[in-house]
Amino acid sequence: MPITSCHRLRRRIAAAACAAATSAAVLAVPLGGVAAAAPAAPAVPEAVGNGSGEPPPGGVPGVPVPSIAWADLGDGFQQADIDVPYDYAAPQGRTFSLHAVRLPAADPANRIGTLFVNFGGPGGPASATVREVGRLLFPPEVLARYDLVGVDPRGTGESQPVQCTGSAAEQAALPYATLADFPADRVQEEQAIAQVRAFAEECRTRNGDLLDHVGTLQFARDLDVLRAALGDSRINLYGLSYGTFLGQVVANTFPTRTGALVLDSVVDPGWAGGPPGTISWIRGGGAAGSAETLDRFFELCAQAGPPRCVFAADGDPEQKYAELAARLRTAPLLVPVPGEPAQPLTYSTLVGVTVSLLYDGAGWPLLGQLLQAAYSGDGAAVATVLESLPQPPTPEGYPNYPDANAAITCGDTDNPRDPYRYGEVGRALDATTAPYVGSRWAYAGLVCASWTGRSTERHTGPWDSWTRNPVLIIGNRYDPATPYRNAVVVHDLLPNSTLLTVDGVGHGAVPASTCAASLTTQYLLTGATPPAGTVCTQDRAAFDPVTTSAPTGAVRTGVAAG
Repeated sequence: MPITSCHRLRRRIAAAACAAATSAAVLAVPLGGVAAAAPAAPAVPEAVGNGSGEPPPGGVPGVPVPSIAWADLGDGFQQADIDVPYDYAAPQGRTFSLHAVRLPAADPANRIGTLFVNFGGPGGPASATVREVGRLLFPPEVLARYDLVGVDPRGTGESQPVQCTGSAAEQAALPYATLADFPADRVQEEQAIAQVRAFAEECRTRNGDLLDHVGTLQFARDLDVLRAALGDSRINLYGLSYGTFLGQVVANTFPTRTGALVLDSVVDPGWAGGPPGTISWIRGGGAAGSAETLDRFFELCAQAGPPRCVFAADGDPEQKYAELAARLRTAPLLVPVPGEPAQPLTYSTLVGVTVSLLYDGAGWPLLGQLLQAAYSGDGAAVATVLESLPQPPTPEGYPNYPDANAAITCGDTDNPRDPYRYGEVGRALDATTAPYVGSRWAYAGLVCASWTGRSTERHTGPWDSWTRNPVLIIGNRYDPATPYRNAVVVHDLLPNSTLLTVDGVGHGAVPASTCAASLTTQYLLTGATPPAGTVCTQDRAAFDPVTTSAPTGAVRTGVAAG
């Protein structure tokens, strides 16, 4: 079928799934207030003076520390554009303009410092998120003691954004290059290869050497320069998803300057590089995490039964999903779209929306409804479920995220140059350890096969530095993007770290657990980490009825996190 034939439906599903994932990442965190939080700042040494052996700002001699002119943004927020070196090999040369939004500490007399936040991607802007929901990200105790700062990483948001095509319409016509879809057969694979080749060529033509200067190590250096400009002695960071990779680069590049560092939903550092022929997103565990979490969905749906998971009606959810997937491979389901011809729900769309809605356990009942409607062949019911999914605001201007995601991923990670390798890996995973989702994650790296941008500097190890302050690592047992094993791996690598386990589902551990949020708040305010082996529960299990009662997320200490 024509690649754009299901564009309207695909975009609606992707937007709804994006909203679900975003809400999982940023909401409910303020439930983590610590009633008796100690008023003292974390027990960290004072600023180290000259001649102490500390590296210079950015870790490179001769880097100018910028002056920051904050401008009022309304409602207590401030914004600034800040110049840092374009290339740290020439720190006094060209500059790179970073856009930042700040919510100043409510109690400046007892300010601990700046708390940077990064919401992942890569490619997700931080400044707009801080402006929109900054007061909801952390409880008042934390916002009283920290300046909350969201900096758009290089090439994202308003920090000299990468733009690979001439318009949003042109970008939308390249679904395989922008990860809006993935190939489900050999014909579509050829289309995808042609798309990513054209996308990569146009991106280099439009952006030049910008594509070589949007890497994670470069941005980690930027954060250290901003730390110095803000008058802080330590880098404090809450990183979610890809933000945990950024956090690991910070911890291993500036271990003596690591302050409070929270890594929530952890990326395996193997994402950056591995054996020849391996794919970044597979090394990062995406396929494994999605397969394990989908199995968990089937299990919990069957346990909940039709009253709470309608997909459990009239058969085993796992078997029904297999039947539905096989049917959609050969006969897509037509779904009515108001004011337009009906649009096909294809196999790849099914897999894509399934993975996306696994990101938030609160959305699992809706996923069950969507799957049941599709299984029943009821396109109108599918449309009704899609209408009930949350819809994020339509972005103004050009949607930069897909382009920045490709630029940072391909610039920072090792991937095969053979475009056919991605399908080989994906189909092998589909047939073995990651049914349905293997190809979805393997093809996520396809754009890198033709990419010519490469970060001028990358951090590929070591990953086991001793940080001045302990690192708090947090992971859900079942995470469709960053499996729990990643958190264990990084905890084992970082010798001065603590692993906090959340016995739950979804991507983003802290937001869904009052227990985890409270322990995170305690850590940010006092530097104290939970006892080894601590396991939190989520406030609400995936198929629990919605209630208005207070959250009940519990903590169990001394329980093996294995």
